[in-house]
Amino acid sequence: MALPDPPLDELNATTLKSLWPRVVYDQFFLDTPLSAYLRAKCLAPFGGGAFMQNTHIVKPMIGGFYSMGDNWNITKRDTLTVTSFLPKYIEVAVPEFLERILCENVGKEAAFSLVDIDLQNAMMTGSGITAVALSNHGQAAGSGVVGNRTKSVNGWIEALNDGITPGWDGSVFINYGNNPRNGFSGSTMNSVPYFAGNPATGATAPIEYDVIEMLYQTACKGNRHPDLITCNKALYAGVKMRIQPQQRFAQERDPYWGAEGLKINGAMFLADEYFPSLKFGQNDPDLGNWLTSTFTSPGYIGDGGGGTADPRSNLPVIGTTVNVGEVLAMFRTDDILMRIADNPVYGWGFGGFIPGQDNSRVVGTVKALLQLQFTACRTHQQAYGFKN
Repeated sequence: MALPDPPLDELNATTLKSLWPRVVYDQFFLDTPLSAYLRAKCLAPFGGGAFMQNTHIVKPMIGGFYSMGDNWNITKRDTLTVTSFLPKYIEVAVPEFLERILCENVGKEAAFSLVDIDLQNAMMTGSGITAVALSNHGQAAGSGVVGNRTKSVNGWIEALNDGITPGWDGSVFINYGNNPRNGFSGSTMNSVPYFAGNPATGATAPIEYDVIEMLYQTACKGNRHPDLITCNKALYAGVKMRIQPQQRFAQERDPYWGAEGLKINGAMFLADEYFPSLKFGQNDPDLGNWLTSTFTSPGYIGDGGGGTADPRSNLPVIGTTVNVGEVLAMFRTDDILMRIADNPVYGWGFGGFIPGQDNSRVVGTVKALLQLQFTACRTHQQAYGFKN
């Protein structure tokens, strides 16, 4: 290709460029209040071990009324079960050339530090990948689970399931934390996903206040209730437009994210830009997939798929095309653990640069050991099938 001759005009050959303000604008990354809440309320250090375990009561002891002289049933019953999770790892590479960072991007001529910018980008990249993964799963393919993601964190879609009803991506999770659902544990480890669309056709439907209230009450167990409701911007706007005339909410600033949100009952309602969405979702090759689509209703897996879905799910009968549309989830963050390594290198740390073998390239990595554990599944709720 022929070069311009002269390479610069008179103005550019004699005049410096004006770089003001001296900031680097982020035109790529998005905001995620779910991650902010997990960092603020749910962080739990992982100090070591082969895996992470939680213990649960899933059955009562044997007892009942009796008459004087009756024999009591003193059989020892197993009442406990466990969920277990493997540690998961994430890294973001930061490659540089020594010539660039030691000779060229230095002194007063360097408006920005290339290393600092790349390290900030690496942190935001890792946060973006994690934010998308939180709404996906970390299980192998099979049993209705879409795709093999065993290297990823075990996201909330696994916990907010009942082993029967598909979640927002069409997946069914018959196990949670290596614990079989609907067996010894009964339904105690379950949360039934709810399809908010038309069960006759599988089409999406506008969100209504009574659906929000029903989902909230479903997740409430005694005095334990959701404190965070999240969705993408499309559904958040729909909620404001649908229920604002009823004045059943208060607009507040949440204490963990600092954003303006709605207070519905005891929960902050916030828009999360990495949350699954038809209108604003993406299938990004660098961060992951949070774009919703359609799936074929499996019917009620509990009877071989031949009948209707669990009545609590509102899911269409087998063979119907389910339009996912917009997704909503309610969380009780007191029942969530965001595990991260109690180690400066694997707690989103940077271990420094390592030289390349035969050139001037150096590479460092930002790394973390992560895992998401729900200590109770029944105090959370997911729903999908909303029209944007």
